[in-house]
Amino acid sequence: MGKRYFWLLLKDDFFSQKEIKMLRRISGGDTFTVIYLKILLLSIRNDGKVYFDGIASNMVEEIALEIDEDVENVQITFNYLQQKGLLVFNSDDEVELSNIHSMIGSETAAASRMRKSRSKKEIEAKRNNVTPQLHH
Repeated sequence: MGKRYFWLLLKDDFFSQKEIKMLRRISGGDTFTVIYLKILLLSIRNDGKVYFDGIASNMVEEIALEIDEDVENVQITFNYLQQKGLLVFNSDDEVELSNIHSMIGSETAAASRMRKSRSKKEIEAKRNNVTPQLHH
């Protein structure tokens, strides 16, 4: 199977959401917001879920390792996200980000190439359709 590309779509009101505004107002809130975004990115290949593989002693420590963030900051972020219903523990080794499904997009490498090719052809067609000036 070919390579698949995923992306996270942030709506233009992401930073206007009350939960995000409150998160950012906490001391260190900008760091926690970045951690939340990193966890969202970590989950996109698994349909909004993050799994504990048992490498570290617990889920928070393992995610902190994976996203290169301080364990304490990840724990604070987890606690906040859980409190606001943005992160739910499905089991001891699985968490789900509750509002991510509308934020995930993906396409195969072949689809990406085709989209770029169509875009190039469209641009080229616009260049070739320029009406030349008439000389009197």
